[in-house]
Amino acid sequence: MLGVLALAAALAAGHLVAAFFGVNASPYLAVGNGAIDLTPVELKNFAIRTFGTYDKLVLLLSMAVVMIIMAALAGIASRRTPVPGTAAIILFGLVGLLAVFQRPDLSSAALLAPATSLLVGTVVFRWLRRLARAASAPSTEPTAGRDPSRRSFLVAGAGVIAGAGVAGTGGQLPRARSDQQWLDSTR
Repeated sequence: MLGVLALAAALAAGHLVAAFFGVNASPYLAVGNGAIDLTPVELKNFAIRTFGTYDKLVLLLSMAVVMIIMAALAGIASRRTPVPGTAAIILFGLVGLLAVFQRPDLSSAALLAPATSLLVGTVVFRWLRRLARAASAPSTEPTAGRDPSRRSFLVAGAGVIAGAGVAGTGGQLPRARSDQQWLDSTR
């Protein structure tokens, strides 16, 4: 859960920052576009024949599933030490940085999007891990109802989910506005 929440926060933050540089600066989309660019023609043709116009959607959904599984495993592996989760976030961040760096349609300033993802992912992961460890520590005082540290973790997790939703949506707004402007200009 920790890894998945940190992943969601990281991707949403990167997507929000990418709104200032262009949709291709989103680390998630840059990695997807990079994968498409590196895919052999035969495999691209197979994907188009098999999935039709949904070929890119299938790629992005497949990437999401792999990333969620990897983030969940990194979170589980981080029960004793934060190293596996932090290493996974750094790996995701470096791949995102490389993918954005390789995009010919972006300036070097667009590297702020994956750098933000890397920073937010690391901070959120370490923060949630600290709260989770406090929630799982044996309580020295009996309390009625829920343990305050467990409640803090649940509230923090819900806050991360809400924040990721707001940031991800915020990253889409400039694109939606430019799409609407394009539609209005074609009428």
